[in-house]
Amino acid sequence: MEQDVILTSRERMEISGVEEVERFTDGEIALVTSLGRAVVEGSSLKIESFSTERGALVIRGQIDGFSYEEPADEGERRGFFGRFFH
Repeated sequence: MEQDVILTSRERMEISGVEEVERFTDGEIALVTSLGRAVVEGSSLKIESFSTERGALVIRGQIDGFSYEEPADEGERRGFFGRFFH
């Protein structure tokens, strides 16, 4: 699935392909997207809008960073006992 990230003047960010907002504070917003987990960092961050049907998220505030987190390896996804039983 494609994903678009549009940053305007480090004050407004539009992200498509957002499946879930995991957590948010005024300094960090953690997302689950079609391309994996992602984190937006900054200050005075606010979610302006979020359409679960379209997967479209708009964030306002001072945006200092956007990054994708490394995907968990297969063993981490299956849990402790999942590593022993295939």
